Amino acid sequence: MPIFVHSIAQWNTRAVLSMILIFALFGCSNALPATNKPMTAATSTPTALPLYSRLFSTHYQVTFRSDVAYGRLSQEILDLCIPTGLPIPRPGLVLIHAGGWFTGDKREAFDQQQDNLQSTCMGLASQGFLVASINYRLTPGATWPAQLVDAQLAVRWLRAHADTFGLDPRHICAAGLSAGAHLAVFLGMLQATHQGDEAELLATTSPRISCVVDFFGPVDLIQLVKTSPNTLPEVRDLLGQVKLESKPALYRAASPLFFVSSQSTPMLIIHGIQDTDVPISQSLALQHSLQQQHVPVKYIGYEGDHLFGGLNEQQIRDIWAQVLAYLAAQEKVQ
Repeated sequence: MPIFVHSIAQWNTRAVLSMILIFALFGCSNALPATNKPMTAATSTPTALPLYSRLFSTHYQVTFRSDVAYGRLSQEILDLCIPTGLPIPRPGLVLIHAGGWFTGDKREAFDQQQDNLQSTCMGLASQGFLVASINYRLTPGATWPAQLVDAQLAVRWLRAHADTFGLDPRHICAAGLSAGAHLAVFLGMLQATHQGDEAELLATTSPRISCVVDFFGPVDLIQLVKTSPNTLPEVRDLLGQVKLESKPALYRAASPLFFVSSQSTPMLIIHGIQDTDVPISQSLALQHSLQQQHVPVKYIGYEGDHLFGGLNEQQIRDIWAQVLAYLAAQEKVQ
């Protein structure tokens, strides 16, 4: 079974306040036309916006650009979801798909409700974020650290093209699901570009991000293979079939938990209490390490399995409402 799952929280006053915060930060009261045509001065009659995702209420119209190359390799492509009708520069978000490092795509379904990353990209953009949903090299054709090298390159590419897309280069967060969360957390740990075959591209541009949303990501591969032996084939493929007993240092080097420092970026961690793929102990260990280093960290636990298993649509929507509130607070432009 591939590793990766999502979380649940009860709909309450906190979630309502979260949505109010989002509206305030992104000016959601501005009605926009249903068309995807550019806004013009002549646009004056507000009409209903299209519903880009059933997880989010649309507040801005969105332009979608597919399969944009951010590197020179075939898998180094991304989808751009660009909100329109709001002031620029806009805060950015890198969205990283799940799949156990060996499968997955920037548009795939990611939970039992069949929500997919393309609609999520569009939905998040309709809240005021410029979203890049990325593909990255997969195993067994590419082994560690190719996946991290690609994720960092995508961040550098976005920052290098900030003016082109109306992006605020100071405010780029990352959100990842399962294996994608493993990469997102790594982005939040590293202050410099990781060594690798694409490291020389845009070498003078920073790969740093502003915050991380970690959806049930594995962060300690040493403990992962010990406590969840079903993940062993995926981890072995990631690390080129190297066994833990023969090279524990490699497992450690591919585990973002061991890179936590006082310079790590703020994080929101979301994990299902009943997750049997990635044990909740992974997220609790990350939370504890960040707290020890006095790095701001928030945690949301839900009564469910990996990838939002066991949750209904309203429960998933509630989790995303809290995610949006967190991102809005972290990425607001002063």
